[in-house]
Amino acid sequence: MSGVLAVLRIELRHLRHDPLPAALLVGMPIVLMVMLSRAMDLAIADEGYLGVTGSAQTVPGMACVFAFFASAIASFSVFREYGWRTWPRLRASGLDSRTLLVAKLVLPAMMLVAQHVLLFGFGVLFLDFDNAGPWGAIALTAGALSLVVLTAGIAATAVLSTVQQVNAVTNLGAMVFGGLGGGFVPVAALPPWMADVAFVSPVYWAMKAYRAVILDGEGYGAIAVPCLVLLGYATVFAVVGIRWLRLDRPKRTWG
Repeated sequence: MSGVLAVLRIELRHLRHDPLPAALLVGMPIVLMVMLSRAMDLAIADEGYLGVTGSAQTVPGMACVFAFFASAIASFSVFREYGWRTWPRLRASGLDSRTLLVAKLVLPAMMLVAQHVLLFGFGVLFLDFDNAGPWGAIALTAGALSLVVLTAGIAATAVLSTVQQVNAVTNLGAMVFGGLGGGFVPVAALPPWMADVAFVSPVYWAMKAYRAVILDGEGYGAIAVPCLVLLGYATVFAVVGIRWLRLDRPKRTWG
């Protein structure tokens, strides 16, 4: 634990000097929530949820979409060490590879917790967001989604060899997963060919759980299957990361 905390302190120092990645996780989704919530009133009403504000779609939707940018943050934290040539020093500190990777994921995990708290809190305070179900079910769904995001960061680090690839793949992945899975608009509002394959996106299952709780007032039973599917995604990403990640394999950064 002392080694993990030491790495976490270093990561917090980097964040203090460059807080923009953390601001992106919160600032951009808030802007989109404010811009889109009124428009989503009609989309929600078209599904039969009369009197429900559009924030019931935009708050969980933007939380899902922008959570995936934490995958890039997790991967960048490893690539940064290669660019600064400090990775061998970390590996020589006595931490085994698994502990070192876990330590690198602690800060992104904390950022995801803060992101969800701030976005849902903003929705309640300023966008008339109303949750019809238990908040604990929302927290469990957010936790399952966060595992997918963090393990996706490990998989990206393992498979990709340059920071430009990480930037492109994670940004594109966030948009594709988010758009296809109903993060921007409800799946029912997507073109039929997209709606038919929406289930391949982890965001689809997170939104399925969120909507069951927020709109239908369902409890923990309604999120069981979606959360199990999300854990399945996390398992696949983790296996990819463990199978292909080689800590001594060179990585190329912006330089």
